[in-house]
Amino acid sequence: MTVSNISKKVNTPILRGFLFVVIFSACSSNDASAPTIQVQTVESKPLKVDVVEHSEVYDYFRQLAENGKFNGAALFANNGRIERLNEGWRAKSANDSLQMNDQFQLASLSKPITALGLLNLVDQHKVELDDPVVNYLLDFPYPEITIRSLLNHTSGLGNYIYVTDSLWNNPDSFMTNRDMYEFLRCEQVPTYYPPFKRFDYCNTNYALIPVLIEEVSGMSFSEYMRLNIFEPLGMFSTYYYDPSHVDEYAVKGHYPDGSSKKPFYLDAILGDKSLYSSVFDLYKLFEEIKHPTIISKELLDEAMSVEARTGKDSYYGLGWRIKPLDDGDTLVYHNGWWRGFRSYFWMSKKNEKVAIILTNSIRGGYLNRQEIWNLF
Repeated sequence: MTVSNISKKVNTPILRGFLFVVIFSACSSNDASAPTIQVQTVESKPLKVDVVEHSEVYDYFRQLAENGKFNGAALFANNGRIERLNEGWRAKSANDSLQMNDQFQLASLSKPITALGLLNLVDQHKVELDDPVVNYLLDFPYPEITIRSLLNHTSGLGNYIYVTDSLWNNPDSFMTNRDMYEFLRCEQVPTYYPPFKRFDYCNTNYALIPVLIEEVSGMSFSEYMRLNIFEPLGMFSTYYYDPSHVDEYAVKGHYPDGSSKKPFYLDAILGDKSLYSSVFDLYKLFEEIKHPTIISKELLDEAMSVEARTGKDSYYGLGWRIKPLDDGDTLVYHNGWWRGFRSYFWMSKKNEKVAIILTNSIRGGYLNRQEIWNLF
């Protein structure tokens, strides 16, 4: 087990502006420009940490690692006390040791960050939560589906992942969000339920949001998120998967037997997954949530409030899972799994407490949230 110290200060003003563009098409798209939207200046906050090198949580993960059930990096913070650890390899075949600042595929932990990007537009009054999606994507075929219903998974849309194998004729090439949208608007991706009927966790909702953000902002989704979310927060090690650089991703996802996952044609669909980040950058995200600068506290509070029931004593907000705890606190969290990566982001709603765990092996199953949460 390796523990390393870091104290990093980021203080970079970012000035940014972008165009507002709406596209209308009938199974093909034509661009039309519209007025520019506001320019903002945001200063990122410094990251200050104190390090604890030995603890119950350290010993817990060391035992997991010795039993082959943990391979990754993790950071734990509780009211200013911060500890972090890493164990294992980037790629087992290369025997390449993981480093604390390595970037992992976040899988579905990408979703609350995608939601933050969309809420940034809501905060600027460029998008309204309860507007129909068709107000912004004029060729969207489901007029009753709203932006809020995408964020809280009550749209009723079917999961594109379950049908694209039969729709995509070239599995050796990467599908994009625009490709997925073509199937969606031509009604080749089914709907499962009427809008607002029930909660149904669905990747399509969050793969559609990047298309929406591009239409409203006039920028690529990756560029919009970089300029409006990642750089203002000092998240300089956070980026979206780029299929033109597949050989440059040092950290590989692994099967339980230790063999590496290969690139997959759905890897390039963003928003529902395919964001790469480090535990340190995700700690900066946690600081932003606790002390917001890029969107209002009121809007963040709404995102972390109950929108839909997902099960007994469990709920979903606008991008976040929500679970009341026995001590009167509320756990706000999201996990992820994709192509040999598993990710975990668990935070207290009341206190300055967070667990961030990024792994690149699915051996050993999912980590026990309750056990780990009680350790620090």
